[in-house]
Amino acid sequence: MVLLRPIFLCLIAVLAVAGGARAQSAVDFYRGKKELILVTSSSVGGGYDQYSRLIGRYMTKYLPGNPTVIVQNMVGGGGIRAANYIYNVAPRDGSTLSLIDRGMPTAPLMYGDKSKTQFEAVNFSWIGSAMSETGMGVLSARSVVKNIEDAKRHEIFFGTTGPETDPAMFGRLINDLLGTKIKSIHGYKGQPEEFQSVEKGELDGLFMSGWSGPGRAHVLDRMGRGEMRLLVQMAPERDPLHADVPAVLDLVTAPDDRPIVELVLNRMVLGRPFIAPPGMSPDRLALLRTAFRRALEDPELHQDAARQKLALKPTWGEESDALVRRLYATPTRVLERTRAIVGLPGEQ
Repeated sequence: MVLLRPIFLCLIAVLAVAGGARAQSAVDFYRGKKELILVTSSSVGGGYDQYSRLIGRYMTKYLPGNPTVIVQNMVGGGGIRAANYIYNVAPRDGSTLSLIDRGMPTAPLMYGDKSKTQFEAVNFSWIGSAMSETGMGVLSARSVVKNIEDAKRHEIFFGTTGPETDPAMFGRLINDLLGTKIKSIHGYKGQPEEFQSVEKGELDGLFMSGWSGPGRAHVLDRMGRGEMRLLVQMAPERDPLHADVPAVLDLVTAPDDRPIVELVLNRMVLGRPFIAPPGMSPDRLALLRTAFRRALEDPELHQDAARQKLALKPTWGEESDALVRRLYATPTRVLERTRAIVGLPGEQ
């Protein structure tokens, strides 16, 4: 009994410390933190990277103690590596959050057991999205293809960061539904590298799944020089600034096909999704959501975003969470047809 007493006392001390940690309020937790980690799936200089650094700088203003938000770039698999890390490895105490690729939350939904994702998207702690996105097909002016009809006759090469990203999926979607001949070349680190390959003549073009970030400004500049053109808008309706460029729903007429396209496009609301690991305490998640919202409502952030040519159209955490749950409640018949069209072609 004498020997057991020190062990017993140590056990009580450990349990007391653990209980104290659990009882620590969200305010006290963040006030005691000097740094938070924000993992982004983009390479340095890409749109996700810029949104991460912008919003991270302003979120710290609205967190107790004003901890520094440090952005860590974790590229790989078109965003899969970062999303899997946040779900399975990152601490679940609110000290790590992430801006993941917008295609990741629904990759398991779209690709089923072929997906290399290792998470349940409905279990992520949803902080919000900085931008509701639309997509755009972009071509080099040097390409033999000038429009969708040309793309049905000629094979063209588009770059992507990975097979489970939205740009890769867009190619499979319109190839199947419209008969285009787009071949996706995977493995680019990010959009800047894809643009470089287009300018070198190694690629015909690319799909942009985010028509809001620095890539948009780059394309508009190149269009002004006569070096690029737009192929198709991956959006429910045409952008009035590009009324001459067809939207995909203008081109898809079969009644059974339209629900597939609508499902794909509805996901675009999660344009720049900020998440934290699953299992976070509700009070810490609530505090992160509040800081995110106040940052996105900050007039100085809007001025900063305008200088960087970053568009803002946020979706808040509760709305993002509800949207993901609705998407995962898609009727089986629609989901099976979608997977048959956009699913991964064999092992990657």
